[in-house]
Amino acid sequence: MSKTVHPINKNVIPPRVIFFVLFLAMLWGGNAVSLKIGLAEFSPFASAGLRFSIGLTLITSWALANGVSLKLQRHEYLPLFLSALLFVVQIAALNLGANFTRAGRTAVMTNTYPLFVALIAHFVVPGDYMTRRKALGLAFAFGGICFVFRDNFVGGLGEFLIGDLLTLLGGFLLGLLIVVTNRLIQRINTYCVLVSQMVIGVPAFFTLSAIFEGRAGYGFSFPALFAILYQGAGIAGFCFVAWTLLLKDYPPSRLSVFFFTTPLWGILLSNILIGEPITVGLSIGAVLVALGIYTINRSPSSREAIRQKPRASARAAPTDLG
Repeated sequence: MSKTVHPINKNVIPPRVIFFVLFLAMLWGGNAVSLKIGLAEFSPFASAGLRFSIGLTLITSWALANGVSLKLQRHEYLPLFLSALLFVVQIAALNLGANFTRAGRTAVMTNTYPLFVALIAHFVVPGDYMTRRKALGLAFAFGGICFVFRDNFVGGLGEFLIGDLLTLLGGFLLGLLIVVTNRLIQRINTYCVLVSQMVIGVPAFFTLSAIFEGRAGYGFSFPALFAILYQGAGIAGFCFVAWTLLLKDYPPSRLSVFFFTTPLWGILLSNILIGEPITVGLSIGAVLVALGIYTINRSPSSREAIRQKPRASARAAPTDLG
C-alpha cells in the first residue's frame, strides 16, 4: 500500500523550518565575527579573494551537480559585468570598514541592507511602493543607526567612525546589489548571476591585494584560516544552498522576516567569541535596526497586498553578498 504524500502548505511555516531559518540567521550573524578574525592575518582584499574562491568552487560544483546550466547569452555579458563591479565595490567597502571597527558594529551596519532595499525598490522596482509599514521600519532603523553612531561622539569610540561609515556604505551597496540582482534573475538564472559576480570578483580582489597589500596581505593562524573557511564554505556554500532549497517550498516573503535576528546574533557572538564589549548605544541600535527589518519584512496588510499584487517585489532576502 503506497503512502500518501501531502503537498506542502506554503502559507504555513512549520516550527522546524522556523528554527532552521533562525539557525541560518545565526550563521549569517557570525559572518561579521569571522570576518574580523580573518582580518587579523589576511588583509581586506586578500580575505575577500580567498573567501569567494571557496564560495565560487562550492556554488559552481552545486550547480553543475544539479544540472544547472551556467552558459551565458551574449546579451547577458554587460549587465552581469556591471553587477559584478558593484559586487566588488560592496565587498571592498565591507572588508575595509570591518578592518577599522568592531565585529558587532559591522554586523549592525551591514544588516541595514533590507532597509536600503525597501528605499531603493520604491524608485526602481515597479509596484514595490514605500508603504506606511515600510516607512515605519525605516524610521526605527534610522534611529538605530543614530544610536550606534552616538558611541563615536559621546561614547569614546571615535576611532571606529571611519569603519562604521564604510560598513554602513557596504550595507547600502548590498541593498542596491540585491535590487539589481532581483531584476537580473527575472531573466537570468540565479546561479549564473552569483557565479559571474564571483568569477569577476575573485581575480579583482587578488589583483587589488597584489597592488595595495602585497605579501603583507597573507599571514597565518588556525583561527584566521577557520574564519576564511567559515565565510567561504559555511556562508557562501552551506547557507546559500540551504536558502535556495528552502525557497523551493516556501516564499521568501514568509521566511526573510526571521532574519531580523541577524544583527542581534552578530553582537552576541562578537561578545562571546572575541570578547567585544556591548555598549548601550550598540544594544539599542541593534534592537531598533532589528525592529526595522522585522517591520519591513513582515507580511503586508491586505490593502498593501492588493496594491502590490500585480508587480514583482524586491523584498530583501539573505544572500552571500554581504
